[in-house]
Amino acid sequence: MLLSLSLIRTSCDAICPYTPTHLNITNGLGAGLDLTIHCKSKDDDLGQHVVPFGGEYTIDFCTNFWRTTVFFCGMSWSSEFHWFDIYDASRDPYCGDCNWTVQATGPCVDYYKYIWKESVCYPWNK
Repeated sequence: MLLSLSLIRTSCDAICPYTPTHLNITNGLGAGLDLTIHCKSKDDDLGQHVVPFGGEYTIDFCTNFWRTTVFFCGMSWSSEFHWFDIYDASRDPYCGDCNWTVQATGPCVDYYKYIWKESVCYPWNK
């Protein structure tokens, strides 16, 4: 499996027109709350994953040549369901390594390396 992941990463590096993107999504909902997350793009369905409180889910991918790549995720816990564009190339052009924390009020991203010195929080998509 490690060899497969290594080959996928190497292939991605070879065909990426830009620096590969790494998203790290942390469950910050609170103790005892599991985050169920299902992310997709126009071309890829990454499946459903359950992330315990404090746990992380990682997505590595290549932004397309036209910089139109979008990954959106459905996120649920308890009786809540929300969705959000976790990566939008037009919104996140400098996001080579983005660290997201999912909170009940919405996801927050840490752009400190690129733009701001603090996290930026977004509302859920409607």
